[in-house]
Amino acid sequence: MSEEEFLEALSGVDAQLSSHSSWEQIKRVASDHPWSLGETPLSPGQQCVLAFWRIFSRDEQGQSTAPMPGQGTSQDILQSLSDFQEDFESSVLINTDLDLDSIRELFQALAPN
Repeated sequence: MSEEEFLEALSGVDAQLSSHSSWEQIKRVASDHPWSLGETPLSPGQQCVLAFWRIFSRDEQGQSTAPMPGQGTSQDILQSLSDFQEDFESSVLINTDLDLDSIRELFQALAPN
């Protein structure tokens, strides 16, 4: 999967989650702490998908198992993103009250110096 295809896949998940007002709140927090993927700046939506996908995909040792480009096939990546979207939507966006302060702290901690 090329970097461009990967960014499109992240954007696709962002678009699917955008119907939730809480997702829009999370993206506003992320926009204060922008990231890039290599030389390519990420949109707040791409950044949120990437961050939470990697976090939600951690194994028992705390390592992310989310397959990045070069680590898995396009099919592996798309399936993992799809699984993440379903899990995140049901466990975070629908069934919990968001703690935006904790999310803000997360993005501050993950932001490049």
